Amino acid sequence: MSDDLDSLLRQTAKLYYMHGLDQAKVASLVGVSRSQVSRLLARAREKGIVRIWVDEYDPRNSALEAELKRVFGLNHAVVVRTVNGASSETVRRATGYFAAPVISELIRSNMVLGVAGGRTLYEMVQHMAPTAGTQGVAVVQLMGNIGPSVSSADAIELSHTLARSFKGTFYTLNAPAYAPDRETRDVFLRHQDVRSVWELFDVMQIALVGIGSLTESSFIYQGVLGSSGIEQLRASGALGEICGRFFDSQGRDCATEYQDRVISVELNVLRQAPEVIGVVGGEGKAEAVYAACKSRLIKSLVIDEAGAEAVLIKAAEDIAAKFGRG
Repeated sequence: MSDDLDSLLRQTAKLYYMHGLDQAKVASLVGVSRSQVSRLLARAREKGIVRIWVDEYDPRNSALEAELKRVFGLNHAVVVRTVNGASSETVRRATGYFAAPVISELIRSNMVLGVAGGRTLYEMVQHMAPTAGTQGVAVVQLMGNIGPSVSSADAIELSHTLARSFKGTFYTLNAPAYAPDRETRDVFLRHQDVRSVWELFDVMQIALVGIGSLTESSFIYQGVLGSSGIEQLRASGALGEICGRFFDSQGRDCATEYQDRVISVELNVLRQAPEVIGVVGGEGKAEAVYAACKSRLIKSLVIDEAGAEAVLIKAAEDIAAKFGRG
């Protein structure tokens, strides 16, 4: 009986894997149902009749990682290989998936972990999990809510997801990302619940942040910034955004109405934190990422291959321009 089963398993596996027949054709040839073919193939793998090899593949580009660390003095760099012509969504998913275990290992017991929003950050958070023995993590929402309809990539959702994954404590920021005016913002900032979150900003060990630009930002996708707002920001020298705070080429807060209305961790607080990890996908944000790296707004970077190359090109162009002026 055992010999008969092994013979059936080998026949089924050969027809499917070696002859390239689909499961329906295999089923008709060996005299079983299509659902039984699927089970037979699984059993063949379990018994070692079918052994699958894949050529060694490193999903990360270590050369680009080393260059980013050298140029910017980064603590960590994760550069994920991507296929030419892949969609933006595919790039974000691959970047988040392969970066997740690397960043998870940086999170230790009893840490205070700050979390912002972002689409690539969302993809990474879905696959993050604590290393053995990690406990007592406090997860803090770094920015207010962008709008009344919460996106899966908003800071509140990502913070909650990470707190649940790490079995930690979630501290939410019960406020909008932008108040209507400075006076209303100040009322929020005086509230005890908000103040208690602000105090955690000062002691967090790691912050996970997305990086936006004036063409690619959650505030644009969710309709917070219209064309007039973008023009105002551009006129102020803004080229990047972290936690709803717009910064210039030197990583400085831009003086606009948004600076007076935003409810989020301050850029200088991020700059003083031990570890701030920028998580970004795509080459379209290269200028913003370059500014964030060189000004030490972020200390580590998760990015795709094309994005990394674009950031390093920006750095080389900057150096060439300065050398030319000299």
